[in-house]
Amino acid sequence: MNLYLTKAGRLRRKDNTLSFEMMNLPEEQLINEEESPELEYMNPDQKHALPVETIDAIYVFNEMTFNSKLVTFLGQKKIPVHFFNYFGNHCNTLLPHAEQLSGDLVIRQSQAYLDNEKRLSFCRSLLDATFHNILSVLQYYQRRKSGLENEIERVKTLSLSLSECHSPDQMMGIEGNVRNVYYSAWKTWLGAPAKNFKRVYHPPDNPLNALISFLNSLLYTTCVSEMYRTALYPGISYLHTPQTRRFSLALDLVEPFKPIIVDRLIFRLLGHGEISDKDFRPHTNGMLMTEDARKRVLTAWDEQLRQTVDYPALKRSVSYRRLLRLDCYKLIKFLLEDQEFKPYRIKY
Repeated sequence: MNLYLTKAGRLRRKDNTLSFEMMNLPEEQLINEEESPELEYMNPDQKHALPVETIDAIYVFNEMTFNSKLVTFLGQKKIPVHFFNYFGNHCNTLLPHAEQLSGDLVIRQSQAYLDNEKRLSFCRSLLDATFHNILSVLQYYQRRKSGLENEIERVKTLSLSLSECHSPDQMMGIEGNVRNVYYSAWKTWLGAPAKNFKRVYHPPDNPLNALISFLNSLLYTTCVSEMYRTALYPGISYLHTPQTRRFSLALDLVEPFKPIIVDRLIFRLLGHGEISDKDFRPHTNGMLMTEDARKRVLTAWDEQLRQTVDYPALKRSVSYRRLLRLDCYKLIKFLLEDQEFKPYRIKY
């Protein structure tokens, strides 16, 4: 399971497990990100024992105090820690020493990046699966709501143009056009929350953009955690340009999963009234999710990751989180054994 810490506090190693001690820190101090005299705010009545053996990753959404003993302990238990700032933006990840190492795989990753034909093959397969999953969502709502014929045809036409691309940048341009068409259709089933919707990133300018950015960050960090369990080197990517402060391979691998994990969760949260505009408030030039809303979203997100789907190749059902790791293994086979890379495709 994942552990989500939304309250300020101190995380400690205690009796060979974890203990979380809550801190009553004023909100204005959290927003200003000032160093706090934590002992003044510690609440001795709010202590929680956490079973370390059941934790796959820790997500920290508030001010947290810990020491080197805890870092060593988490490293021994192979538990990644993902840090988010007060505004819900992912800002850092603490990864234990690599669980698996393969110099040969890193060399193959580098060679594939330099081999234009192989790189384009990966990018084309990745986006083909992404567009398939987007089309699946559109076709699902076409059957329920109708009126999406034009959007479906435009996505199909843009998908065909992938074969004419000669660089990842050209493919990214098509991907941007597909998503613009896709986002323009959201108003058909979401109504008011998606009226005149336009994707804005830094900072998100409305509740829907804030929700998308937050959940995309969660998907990215989930992929980082799953990729850590493999021998893939996270800094070499193919569709996205390799970056110095991001695990850019995770940015590639999450693309097919955004429509089927992130977007469908958004449709459920907004469609069922579990999240609404009242759960957000303006801050500076962006939107800030309330703490209560963030807890509800995290609960729904964890449930979504644990949902299972039929996976014919293994002749059993697997969770959405497991699907991310299976795509990592497919990439490894693509690099080492020249097997065709076939990311996960949803079936409605």
